[in-house]
Amino acid sequence: MNKKIKIALFVPWIKSKGGVERTILRILENPLYECDVYTFFYNKKSTFEEFNKYNINVIGKLNSKGFIGKGLGLFLKLLSTKIKGLEEYDIFIVSTAGIAEFITIRNKHKKTVALCHTPLRVAHNMYDYYKKEGLKNKIILPVAIPIYKAFEKTSWKNIDSAVVLSKEVKNRIINYGLLPDKKIFDIGPHVDYSNIKKTHYKTEKIIFYPSRFIKYKRQDLAVKSFNLSGLAKLGFKLVIAGFAEDEKYFSKIKSMENNSIIIKKNLSEKELDDLYSRCYATIFLAINEDTGLTPLESLAYGKPVISVNEGGPKEFIKNGKNGLLVDANERSISNALIRITNSKFYAKLVNGAKNSKRYDEKEFMKNFDEAIETILTR
Repeated sequence: MNKKIKIALFVPWIKSKGGVERTILRILENPLYECDVYTFFYNKKSTFEEFNKYNINVIGKLNSKGFIGKGLGLFLKLLSTKIKGLEEYDIFIVSTAGIAEFITIRNKHKKTVALCHTPLRVAHNMYDYYKKEGLKNKIILPVAIPIYKAFEKTSWKNIDSAVVLSKEVKNRIINYGLLPDKKIFDIGPHVDYSNIKKTHYKTEKIIFYPSRFIKYKRQDLAVKSFNLSGLAKLGFKLVIAGFAEDEKYFSKIKSMENNSIIIKKNLSEKELDDLYSRCYATIFLAINEDTGLTPLESLAYGKPVISVNEGGPKEFIKNGKNGLLVDANERSISNALIRITNSKFYAKLVNGAKNSKRYDEKEFMKNFDEAIETILTR
């Protein structure tokens, strides 16, 4: 690749400090690319300030409220928006966790790539979960999802290739009949090891759950399991912290706070580093997580992870070696919490965490570059 590759990168919104935003930043930082970002919503205050350095084009507004309203509003916006000058780019990348690929119906490019974090979960592996979430969902989803899947199939016919960060997501794309194996590039996840200080703090009795506050992350289950474990009597504290994506749910979790359960939102990178460094272990209970960067960050700090045995984290957490894989119920999780208080077993897990495979950002971008070069030349 002798000259810069011109990339048009569409991402529906840039509004938080999550794994998707970190991945977009890695692409923008790459000197091999001249990249313009197109989005419907950009909140400078709530996302990474590094985005300010790049060309972010807001091409529409999303004003609908509520889960159904937002979905319909996004659906209509994707079908009506035309990105000007798309043909001038070498490649068109669509960052999608479902529905964003609809932008390809009106915006066709011969080299269209899905940077797929997952196919839409509400339409596939979390359909039953969302259907139970209120009467509206119970009525609307059985009608809306078949229509969605028809548009999904149409959209993916416009996609040349997909880049994914885990085998879990690759398998979803294949199993849902969206793309064949040969068109999917699994480049693996990434962790910014440069900002991780090998634990120089004294390890404290803190069980840390870093994650966005949204219902399917199941922070409420973490609280219930911690209470059942009785670890508070041994001097342990549970600290749950992350971006408050769902303020109503955050308020519910905040109401569970007491002397041994601490709830924080919107931490700075320094505060996050401090908690990772000082904690005894981390916990991760998200439903069928796509990849799971949080557990990988924990292992990078040399901290064992207690995670539900679901989704992407199963690829990185080796049960009994660098963490524990548990069932998504209070008893299984509390038993794991009790088990790691055994000093000999804990030392084994810490050693396993410190020696876990590294997913360096340089290796990630090398894999990404190779995928893009292959897509452009074939």
